[in-house]
Amino acid sequence: MLSEDERRELRAWRSRQAFFMFVLLTLVLPGLVAMTIFAVREPAQLFDGSLGLSLLSFAGLAIFLVRAPFRWRQARRDEAGRVVRSVRGHADVRSRRGIGLIAPTHETLHISGERFALAPFWREQITPGLVYEVRFAPESRAILSISLAENVIPTARPEALPPHVRDLTERDRHLIRLLARGLTDKDIARQLNLSPTTVRTYNSELYLKLGIARRGEVRALAERFGLLDEAESRG
Repeated sequence: MLSEDERRELRAWRSRQAFFMFVLLTLVLPGLVAMTIFAVREPAQLFDGSLGLSLLSFAGLAIFLVRAPFRWRQARRDEAGRVVRSVRGHADVRSRRGIGLIAPTHETLHISGERFALAPFWREQITPGLVYEVRFAPESRAILSISLAENVIPTARPEALPPHVRDLTERDRHLIRLLARGLTDKDIARQLNLSPTTVRTYNSELYLKLGIARRGEVRALAERFGLLDEAESRG
């Protein structure tokens, strides 16, 4: 059954599909039709100017967005049915460049034979190689929640701490250990009795102190400088 948090996530996912439908119908398809008509009238422009590249890019966006109406309907059925499925396994994140110059890059999560489109928010929650449990809506394949299912981090011989790492507070070090274990923001919020929004704020401040850009880099840094105690290294 859908929890209240999962229902909100599904509604947010459906709202994104509605936005994609709006972009498709008001911008991409009219632009694609206009450029196609111009290309039929002036075929030489396909090769002499930027029309060909623009046409290819708009076609790529159209292919990416054309699934939005179907996904929106599937999400409605998922919400009405209130059914949730789950899968558990090692997370593998793969990227594929979209068609055209301005078409988006697709990131997908592969886990135990299942594949899911991966939004940037969920991508930031995952450390590839660790084991997660993913709960998802069966028809739309929308990810509703991701939580760490297993925690195994290899040990590494630590290097000497540089000043910017040596001056970290105890809260910073504790947060590093939690992030390095692959916990999601919701997992960390439950452990620290904080809201996920507060955890994301702490994460951003920590990334700035460490000079890194994303969660996946925390694990490598923690191993490099020995910021995991023995118990947490064993998981």
